[in-house]
Amino acid sequence: MKRLRILLCDDESQMLSLLQSVLEPEYSVVGTAEDGQALIAAAQALRPDLVLTQVSGPASAVRG
Repeated sequence: MKRLRILLCDDESQMLSLLQSVLEPEYSVVGTAEDGQALIAAAQALRPDLVLTQVSGPASAVRG
């Protein structure tokens, strides 16, 4: 059976390493990115099946 190809994105390199080590036994982690621009470039180049990313922004962006 074909393994799901995953692209990871997080601004913390330690978190990327942890996620990659947890996911790799079951999935194929095809790449990582540490910011949005790198994520877009990697997604276009690598064409993963799934992108796993942390979504966050400045505190003012979540105020109503």
